Amino acid sequence: MVGRNDAAIAAALQVVAQAVGQEPNAGAGGNDGVRMLETFLRNHPPAFKGRYDPDGAQTWLKEVERIFRVMECTEPQMMRFGMHMLAEEADDWWVSTRPILENGGEEVNGLFLRENS
Repeated sequence: MVGRNDAAIAAALQVVAQAVGQEPNAGAGGNDGVRMLETFLRNHPPAFKGRYDPDGAQTWLKEVERIFRVMECTEPQMMRFGMHMLAEEADDWWVSTRPILENGGEEVNGLFLRENS
């Protein structure tokens, strides 16, 4: 892919992961989860495309975190909603990287990684 910078995408997603937290809690499921996603989307969150743009990644993160705060999202909701807003290169990177990390013995919880104990 022309202009793709995996290191920049990884760094931006790591910032998202750190902002989201380190331990997932029980998330809302079923219709509650759908309603929360609909509410999240009505706040017009920006998509993160993953292009090399550190300032753009920080701006995206600030905007999405602002919505998370207003909605009082749980950590699992933040992870799911944040992943939902990945587009283009960021989504391609995540789709291809997640199985590699899982097959390498890493536990992948939403957007952050931690080593299995």
